[in-house]
Amino acid sequence: MPFTFTFDVVINPIILSLSLFAGVLLGYLFGRAKIYKVEDKLRKLETELLSSHQETLESQRALVELESHVQQSQGSPVIPMKLTPSKETKEKAK
Repeated sequence: MPFTFTFDVVINPIILSLSLFAGVLLGYLFGRAKIYKVEDKLRKLETELLSSHQETLESQRALVELESHVQQSQGSPVIPMKLTPSKETKEKAK
């Protein structure tokens, strides 16, 4: 009598449905955790960007105030003098 080795697989529908449900539930939970992590990172980046823009706007506002203060304190406009003489003045000097 020859010896034969057989392997019978019995699939239990209850265990199969429970493992399928557990896999779907774990996948959903891991996905939601990843989404929350990305949304939190995005929120932090948005607040950092907004604070950076706020600092830039504050410095621009201070610059405008300083420029207006300087213009008001001068009273009369300053006319710059030419540092290099023009060609006409060189010819007249000769």
